[in-house]
Amino acid sequence: MSTASMIINAKSSRNAMLADDLLYVSKRHQNIRPYVLERIEDLDIALDDIEKGDSNTLILAGGDGTMQAAITSSINRRRFQNHPNYVALPCGMTNVIANDCGLQGPPATSLDNFLWRRGRGEISRVERPLIGMQLSERQDPIYGFFLGAGLFHTAVQFSRQSVQKVGAKRSLALALSVGGYILKTAFDNAKDPAPLQAQIRDRNGVLQKQDLTIFLTTTLNRLSAGIFPFWGEGEAPMNVMTIAYPRKKLLIAAMTALRGKSRPWFPEAGYHSWKSEEIRMRFDGPLVFDGEIFHPTPGEDLILKVSQKAAFLI
Repeated sequence: MSTASMIINAKSSRNAMLADDLLYVSKRHQNIRPYVLERIEDLDIALDDIEKGDSNTLILAGGDGTMQAAITSSINRRRFQNHPNYVALPCGMTNVIANDCGLQGPPATSLDNFLWRRGRGEISRVERPLIGMQLSERQDPIYGFFLGAGLFHTAVQFSRQSVQKVGAKRSLALALSVGGYILKTAFDNAKDPAPLQAQIRDRNGVLQKQDLTIFLTTTLNRLSAGIFPFWGEGEAPMNVMTIAYPRKKLLIAAMTALRGKSRPWFPEAGYHSWKSEEIRMRFDGPLVFDGEIFHPTPGEDLILKVSQKAAFLI
């Protein structure tokens, strides 16, 4: 059996004891080599060393941002002759990726269980398409799974400032942030926040202006706590959802849309969902990609395209 490498992002771990617990588990098993990152900048150093060995299993103990960074570096720097099999171990404050295609339960316990099953050949392999995001055509893609802009950015900020601080973690944090923000805005009598003034290229490559309340896209099969606000049909790998600005009937629509269902009046009210392989759009303002905040290049297309897949062991 080949060696499994484990990268522990101590910075994104919920407490210092968790890293110690994972190291303790790793010592109980053969053929596992751990790397502890004191800062995310040390990731490339760890991957440089892993690349030299015979490891084809890469256990990522961190949050969504850690997984995004490791997968992006592996692809863009062509680190491995064959793409490794990843193991998503949920050790961050938000673990949407692991919730869909990672290990479940307390990290140390689930790691121990996985390593025992791996030794007996009792593991499964699943694949998920990767969204390659280019902030401009001159930049290498950043690879990930879940992207949002507009009021989704506000919901993430709400989560970090109001929800996670009181102790809600993992998928519950996402559920509370989205649900809490929807309730806040639905009952808020104040004027709507400024729209996301977007331009989205149509099938002919022409930019079409759209004022949006929210833009979401993912290649995951599920998010967290039963929330999956996509109902588009087709075989394309990216699920996309937009809500037009100004928002209409948000409280009524929310309970249906958040569960991936549609109503006949959705299109007229500005609620749209579809599937796509590539999206080119422009807007000013932040976006959130696997928990990390980015800013599109002004006056240039933001390119979202699926051309790669990532394999996970569970």
